Amino acid sequence: MSTTPEPDPRHLLDAAESAVAEHDRLTARRERALGAVQAERQALAQARERLADETADVERLEHLSPARIWAGLRGDRAERLDRERAEQQAAQYAAGVVEARLAAAERELAAVDAELAALGDVGARRAQALHAVEAWVRTHGGAAAADLDALAREAGAVAAERQEVAEAAAAARTALGSLTEAAGYLRSADGWATYDTFFGGGLVADMVKHDKLDKAAALMRRADLDLRRLATELGDLGQQGVGGIGIDGLTSIFDWMDNIFGDWAVKNRIADAAGRVQRALAAVGHVQQGLAAREEALRHRAADVEARRAALLRAA
Repeated sequence: MSTTPEPDPRHLLDAAESAVAEHDRLTARRERALGAVQAERQALAQARERLADETADVERLEHLSPARIWAGLRGDRAERLDRERAEQQAAQYAAGVVEARLAAAERELAAVDAELAALGDVGARRAQALHAVEAWVRTHGGAAAADLDALAREAGAVAAERQEVAEAAAAARTALGSLTEAAGYLRSADGWATYDTFFGGGLVADMVKHDKLDKAAALMRRADLDLRRLATELGDLGQQGVGGIGIDGLTSIFDWMDNIFGDWAVKNRIADAAGRVQRALAAVGHVQQGLAAREEALRHRAADVEARRAALLRAA
């Protein structure tokens, strides 16, 4: 009794790789077609603008206007009208040529888009073929299967680290938002404190200043919590946090004293808080740059692992 031979999935990988190569070729062609469409649309806009100008020149001579009166007095109206009509026709012809070029470019773009759509998701097709070949290789065992296990472990470690980086980046964005809001309220409070100090202020100025400082203080407390979370996420990556800002009671110290010394004390306290917020903003920005660089390095590493896996499976 004969048995049906096990299908070899490697031919599926060959077809998938060919589809990916064709997709890359069509994508490059599409970029060229799209550039041509954009260039022709710009050229058409210019051609139509010129046609509108030439048409306006003709209409000024055909209807009662200062230009027609002056041309009639000079005795060359008919000659000038013929010349303007000729220029109008030339502009109209030029616009028509550009319209034809644009239509051809749009047809080319549509044709490329249709071919790309017909190819489908070549990335998913290639991934499925790679998985099929990998399963086939693992079933047959050997050195290739062991190499695939090592690559899988490396890919898992890279994916886990990328997740940690993504979580730290999200925490940094949250902290940056709180700090940025706090900085805005502190700037506003400083403006009202200046008005209160040098221009007499009054009850309304005090109320607005207190409101700005209360909101700034609340945002700074929230930023402190955000920075703690960021420190935790960075700790998972083996990095240190950026510290906190930890200033409370901005609206209480000296502000009850209705004199120049109390006003100066409040302004100094606002300046101190603003300085701490700005330093925290700079530190978080530095952290974001570092995380972006780390993510880029990890992305390249993940691509390298996948390339080695694909090469191993192609050679299997």
